[in-house]
Amino acid sequence: MFIGEKPDLNDIWPFSENSIYVCGKDGIPQHFDGEEWIPVRTDNTNPLMGIWGSSEDNLYAVGIGGVVLRYDGKEWKQVETGNMDSLNSVYGFGPDFLFIFGTGGMVLFWNGRTWEYREPNTIHDLFCLWGEDKDRIHAVGGEGIYRFYNGKEFLRKEDLTDETKSLYGVWGTSNENVYTVGTEGVILRFNGEEWTPMESGTEEYLLSIWGTSDDNIFAVGDNATILHYDGNKWNKQQSCSESYLTKVRGLGPNCVYAVGDDGCVIKYDGKQWTDMSL
Repeated sequence: MFIGEKPDLNDIWPFSENSIYVCGKDGIPQHFDGEEWIPVRTDNTNPLMGIWGSSEDNLYAVGIGGVVLRYDGKEWKQVETGNMDSLNSVYGFGPDFLFIFGTGGMVLFWNGRTWEYREPNTIHDLFCLWGEDKDRIHAVGGEGIYRFYNGKEFLRKEDLTDETKSLYGVWGTSNENVYTVGTEGVILRFNGEEWTPMESGTEEYLLSIWGTSDDNIFAVGDNATILHYDGNKWNKQQSCSESYLTKVRGLGPNCVYAVGDDGCVIKYDGKQWTDMSL
């Protein structure tokens, strides 16, 4: 299932410094209560790839084999969507508006009552969605795929990289300032009209991007890679772990988390990264 003494972690969702959820390849969601990590076993044994929540009583985790788990504030329950394709992540704007998406361009939408299939206009894997609002959502995935959701449908757009490169993360401050990261240190920036490449200073795979403002953005990836954008350039930061990093999210400029292999969880306080692993 995973290599190492602890599960490889794929995603993190912090609500506060005393309430953080992670999921990974062992299929067991874990919760940090401010003092310790507590695993929450369910009937699921499939690896979990992504986690997202609108509140602490509306949290989703998805993964291999189309598994969807929902936490209602008391317990995790499996959700039947009718889909068996593996899912990479979840993204939404509230309890009645969320997408689950994954391999082969699979996209399902939850409208608060039922799951609906949404045509992504691609057969490539989708890895990440981000949008300023419900009518402006950017989707990226395998082989440089890029789609734009306008509130009704995913519009076909030109691929952002050649087919040898994939895009794993996307995040922005507005629809006129969006970033995506991927294979071999790829970072692209969207100004509202066009995407242009940025110099990352690395050739490591970048798997996730998140920030708090135009001049405070983090990207993480293979070989413990952490990059920080200060508004002018991307600079490498020293990690406190040697683990490969898969996701970065935070609560503010002085409270940023990253997760990765072998139960790795690290926290940035505005000055340095410290370890708080499982």
